[in-house]
Amino acid sequence: MVTYLPRSAWNARPPNGGPGNLTVSRVEGAVIHWPGTGTTKVIHTQAAVASALRGWQDYHMDTRGWSDIAYQVAVDQAGRAWTLRGLRTQSGANGDNDVNERYGAILLVLVTGEQPSAAMKATTRAVIADFRKLYPRGTAIRPHSAVRPEPTDCPGDPARAAIARGDFTPGHSEDDMTPAQMQELKNFIEARTQAYALWTYRQLRKDLSAVVRTYALDIKNYERQTDAADAARAAAAVWATAPKSLQVDTPPTGEPTAPDPNVDPDPDLPDLDPFPTPPATNGGHPTP
Repeated sequence: MVTYLPRSAWNARPPNGGPGNLTVSRVEGAVIHWPGTGTTKVIHTQAAVASALRGWQDYHMDTRGWSDIAYQVAVDQAGRAWTLRGLRTQSGANGDNDVNERYGAILLVLVTGEQPSAAMKATTRAVIADFRKLYPRGTAIRPHSAVRPEPTDCPGDPARAAIARGDFTPGHSEDDMTPAQMQELKNFIEARTQAYALWTYRQLRKDLSAVVRTYALDIKNYERQTDAADAARAAAAVWATAPKSLQVDTPPTGEPTAPDPNVDPDPDLPDLDPFPTPPATNGGHPTP
């Protein structure tokens, strides 16, 4: 809910008549303005804002000949909302009578190059929400440069950018991000992640190389041990399935012992002389 400072808070002059109230069915939206001071001297304190509003009212009434200060409501950088003509009264700020009948007018107290503060944007959203309650069809939020018949740079580049981002739209949060901002954040995160990965690699590559070498050596040792164990198991399995007549004592190491020359390896086989004595001959004939 917005608390509007009354006209007495800035010591406003009474209006000289006026155009009367807006017609609800004709209102299309609210137009955002700035004072266009042409300087960078900020207007932040309540006293400074009140003084500036009186000066602009004097200029509009005495120089321009208008009935009052041209805008309906002003919002400053501290988030204060100031009653000027009021939301119900038609403004004189938008350019001509037709545009003034179709749009309200909200003044942002900004100077050249100044960015709207978070407080200013929050209050402006709340003011526009109140405006929409009065004028349900008046949902548009436009910069003055988009509706004025003659060219103008009002309300300045920072405010125009804020309008484009939706910063003054009721329901908008400062935490909300546009698709472009989301992509920018994604690109930033990806770049930082890649940079961190490269930095980590450069810091640890020596250690990583040592780990790789140690790992390779361990694998080779493991394979050698595994191969030796597999060979021993295979030999034991073959020996266990051999005929008992061919088996000899097996030492604990699993290796067979040499056969004993004094033991007949197979007593069931006949003894054969490997080098038999040839028989005697008689004139080339064998002896009977």
